[in-house]
Amino acid sequence: MCIMRLESVSYAYSNRYQSNEALKDVSCSFEHGLIYAIIGKSGSGKSTALSLMAGLDVPDKGDVLFQGQSTRTMDLERFRRDEVAMIYQSYRLFPLLTAVENVMYPMELHQVKPREARKRAEAYIKSVDLSEDTFQRFPSMLSGGEQQRVAIARALAMDTKNYSRG
Repeated sequence: MCIMRLESVSYAYSNRYQSNEALKDVSCSFEHGLIYAIIGKSGSGKSTALSLMAGLDVPDKGDVLFQGQSTRTMDLERFRRDEVAMIYQSYRLFPLLTAVENVMYPMELHQVKPREARKRAEAYIKSVDLSEDTFQRFPSMLSGGEQQRVAIARALAMDTKNYSRG
């Protein structure tokens, strides 16, 4: 089942002085439950395509469809909050939150009760092969690899379809 499709997507970064066409007439589709790798040379538009798929912007031309609906017609803030989980190259962990609090954060946005959110966050952290001594450490106290795994645990915590809310 196709969950996301790019149809003839084009996108350019422009300012007063120049324009750079990052994507030109790109079409592809993504099936639910499969893992994909987007590869290419530096500057070939990989990050731009991912940003459009995540609803950070809409294409200049063409369409990005999620479950058949154009991102142009969606509440993009809600789409990003409820449907998208991204792990950035810099991990973007909140520096003043512990590892477990960083993982709890998306669940708190979905009104999961704090006790339940903590329990699930701890399970997600363990699922990425980090120990309990990681729970109360701040990102600055974690190695790069540990930070990356906390970011992965937080992305997994975005799977709100598995939550009972409230």
